Amino acid sequence: MSINRRLQHDTAFALATALLDIVCNCIREEERRDAFEAFYEACRAGIEAHDVRQQRMQTRLHPFNN
Repeated sequence: MSINRRLQHDTAFALATALLDIVCNCIREEERRDAFEAFYEACRAGIEAHDVRQQRMQTRLHPFNN
């Protein structure tokens, strides 16, 4: 796993854990795993999208530094 992927995973995991902590009293115990997985996937997708936009912005700002 590349460093960037590892950072994305670690960040998504931490965010999903924090989000689950917020809602854990509102959902049944058996729903928590599914909720965590949904939170993790949403966080990871958001982080990946951010990284893509950031890379595009860097390319536009410095087009000859590839």
